[in-house]
Amino acid sequence: MTFSELLGEKLLQHNESGDEYAEISTNQLHDKTVALYFSAHWCPPCRRFTPQLAEIFKQLDNEFKNKLEIVFVSSDEDQATFDEYFKEMPWKALPYSDRDRSIELGEKFNIEGIPTLVILSPTCEKITSDGVEEVRAASNKALEEWSQGKCLFWSREAREGEFVWKNATCNLCYMNPLVGPHHGCTNKECSFDLCETCVPNNKHEHPLVEYLIPKKIYPLETLFKSVPYLLNPNSDEKVETKTLWQNDVKSVGFYFSAHWCPPCRGFTPILAELYKEIQATSHGFRIVFISCDRDEESFKNYHSEMPWPAVPLDAGALLKLYFQFSGIPSLFVLSSDGTVLSSRGRNDVSSKGIEALQSWARGEKLPSPSPDEYQWSYVRCDGCNMNPLIGQRYCCLTCGNYDLCSACEKKGHEHPLERVPQPNDDDDD
Repeated sequence: MTFSELLGEKLLQHNESGDEYAEISTNQLHDKTVALYFSAHWCPPCRRFTPQLAEIFKQLDNEFKNKLEIVFVSSDEDQATFDEYFKEMPWKALPYSDRDRSIELGEKFNIEGIPTLVILSPTCEKITSDGVEEVRAASNKALEEWSQGKCLFWSREAREGEFVWKNATCNLCYMNPLVGPHHGCTNKECSFDLCETCVPNNKHEHPLVEYLIPKKIYPLETLFKSVPYLLNPNSDEKVETKTLWQNDVKSVGFYFSAHWCPPCRGFTPILAELYKEIQATSHGFRIVFISCDRDEESFKNYHSEMPWPAVPLDAGALLKLYFQFSGIPSLFVLSSDGTVLSSRGRNDVSSKGIEALQSWARGEKLPSPSPDEYQWSYVRCDGCNMNPLIGQRYCCLTCGNYDLCSACEKKGHEHPLERVPQPNDDDDD
């Protein structure tokens, strides 16, 4: 396939002053690597990324720029918005009037969100669809690699026992996904990760730690290896981390929450009252707060509402990555030997109340809920707005991201529905 066949015979290009554009022949892309830039002005992440990409493209050495073109494929809502947005871009564009082709390109390359950069070889073969992520990881180096017909990211097969870190990139060799031991900076101002091979070449300004493998069982001492101390509520008193699991404690709840989150603010006082109730009769269950707040003041004010200790705001990165939660509030309960008693503690507390805490205080799991009792975290019924959805869950694959409870399923839907199996405790909802 040629670019003329893929993109049509004409593209748009700015004049030298940049205030107007004219049609050019798509044949100008001949023998070049082409990055299709799916974007729209109405999309905030696009508006943030476009000027970054534009600056990188302008600064690219001619050695690479002569072999690489970027073509804007718009998802804007009208011609005027397209015209204004295109003024920010020092590259070519598919004519806005060619709406059918824009839609076809989105379907052909399975575009599920924007901004997205799909990199194509001179023969229209896809090199990568991770262009945005590669630019964020390596700036101009990504574009230099594309101009040579290569992608920046690479990876390898996992060996037995190795974990695949799907959302991590090695900042030195650009392995993505990162396979095997994963080292990173826990400073909240940093985003720096290394694979095991690159650790000896590390010159990062902050100390690095090796991340714990999600779902692997570790002693509590190991889970807290990056936590220097705990903070008592209502004071700045520092206490040793080991006090959390000493004195015959049977289990520990890891509570991820933040004051800016309305569901967290609703759940925290409920959990706090139940915790006070169980502490009056048993000290077998403890909770520790790992904050997702954005600043120290919010963290301290929110922690003052809780009757349990907290991990310092800047010391929770290792735990957040280990537990791999998809939303907050989240409550994970581990036994004193590190075995998972519940990865859905919030649901357990909401449905069972004090019974849940009593079970954990004995170091026991709760019985699995029946299909009619199961709560689907972060899932809402699109028929009656039940949130969270409780009981049998049905989804429409045609509509996409459309769920119904059993009562609404019985009312019918325009497309076929499939029942979603109730997950095990180790699965995600």
